[in-house]
Amino acid sequence: MDLKEAFNIGLELAADDPELVTGARFRALNLWPDQPGFRETMLDYFETALDIGRRLHMAFATELGLDADHFEDKLDRPLATLRLLHYPPQRGVVEDGQMGAGAHTDYGCVTLLLTDEVGGLEVRTRTGDWIKAPYIPGAFVCNIGDCLMRWTNDTYVSTPHRVVSPAYRERYSIAFFLDPNPDAIVECLPTCSGPGNPARYDPIRGDDYLESRLNPTYKASGLA
Repeated sequence: MDLKEAFNIGLELAADDPELVTGARFRALNLWPDQPGFRETMLDYFETALDIGRRLHMAFATELGLDADHFEDKLDRPLATLRLLHYPPQRGVVEDGQMGAGAHTDYGCVTLLLTDEVGGLEVRTRTGDWIKAPYIPGAFVCNIGDCLMRWTNDTYVSTPHRVVSPAYRERYSIAFFLDPNPDAIVECLPTCSGPGNPARYDPIRGDDYLESRLNPTYKASGLA
């Protein structure tokens, strides 16, 4: 198990939103603590991060030879999560293989990560070496996720990473995970395949894709 704790915030929906009324997968009311200003601050951060993520997708689309707004209608009600993360200081014996967050790639399209100065984030290079991600005040770490890798037919490659929390220090970070709309069809983009480079993945809905990734994770952790 990872040595961390988290508070998750999803897309803010009204209680009578059709997706909530019909019990759509991965949709729920956010639960807010009774803490003045917390909800407003977090929703402002969520919307700002979502705007950055959508702007990044305009750049992706342009670089891939598509219209800049290609992803706009696929990211306007996204399965996005804002996750406030706390890695407690490790004062006792840590089991073999345990760390702040084990090696993984993110499921979605992009992740925007804001970290503190404690460090601990490591990224695996294409040659298999682990390197420390530098802390740059006021800057986001941006990860490509598995969904965008699938969408681009492996033109973009997701980033393996992990968190090795320094001993006796607590660490905080804020991660914004941008997944597509539930009904967005994730299929090989027209400019990412051709003769000798066929589509590697079948088309899939955004919510079906997310479920296909979450189920094995929960089963492996014994939470399913």
